[in-house]
Amino acid sequence: MASIILVGSKKGWPRMTPRVSDFFASNMGTKAISVVIAIVLWIIVLGSRNVEVTKEVTLEVITSSEMVAANEIPEKVGFRLSGPKAFLRTILDRREEPIRVNLTGNKPGLVTHRFFSDSIRVPIGVKVVSIHPNAVLVKLENIKKREVAVRAQVSGVPPQGFRVSKVEIQPPTIKIKGAESRVDAVAELFTLPVDVTGMTESSERNAVVDVTRHAVQIDGPAPRILIQMETASANFRIKKVDIRVLTPFNAKLTEKTVTVLVRAAPKDLSSLDRSKVFGVVDMQGKGKGQYTEKVVVSVPPNISLVKVIPELVNVVLY
Repeated sequence: MASIILVGSKKGWPRMTPRVSDFFASNMGTKAISVVIAIVLWIIVLGSRNVEVTKEVTLEVITSSEMVAANEIPEKVGFRLSGPKAFLRTILDRREEPIRVNLTGNKPGLVTHRFFSDSIRVPIGVKVVSIHPNAVLVKLENIKKREVAVRAQVSGVPPQGFRVSKVEIQPPTIKIKGAESRVDAVAELFTLPVDVTGMTESSERNAVVDVTRHAVQIDGPAPRILIQMETASANFRIKKVDIRVLTPFNAKLTEKTVTVLVRAAPKDLSSLDRSKVFGVVDMQGKGKGQYTEKVVVSVPPNISLVKVIPELVNVVLY
């Protein structure tokens, strides 16, 4: 930084040394032009036609750990802004911090929080025309926990020859938590439907419980849903279906063929290619020894498999 040295003049007034005066006098033309250009640009921007845009800012309501908002609260607050287009474009591109409404010190009840022009930063020349919503009403309630019953739902139709014999939820209840009034309003909950289309074997999985419309949360692990499948009655029987063993070793079967119970239209069964009906025992990756394995039977798409007799066979690999 240049230092200014004051020396006395003949009239008693201080004067600048030549070094300081040279600093101010150098490039005076360039400096003056820069100042003029900046002023002109500022006047042009401020004097340009104003436009209006809406800037949305995320809203966050902060409560204590013992309380929660029991009513629907807007996710964002919209500010209608008016000003020069260049300034507004900068504001629209700017990433805003959320508007945080701190209610940690409030007691249960209704709280009204209003928004004002200073809730968003705007440069000179831009003004806030309107705010939507200009206030939020927050209903604070204590958090409550309780257990409610859960019911399973299924959708779709199993393949011909199969039916759903049992649908069970374990455990039959689930713990939920949320605003006291919300939790008290829940009589029971339902799982999202499990599609049984194409299902031929019993299945057990985590249940997805629908709590969105109740505005509550699951407090703990999700329950399990068990869907038991059983075969429906067959109308035809295919005997002496060959079994193929998939293995790099030699294999010996106690049962070389199985009987297959199917449901099919008589015309489809009369034209059936027997080479397309066969059983498979997959022993890939298993070493030599004696095993008891399930026979998986393949049938054409127009024929529904009901049951394989026997389902298990003894296999010796050597």
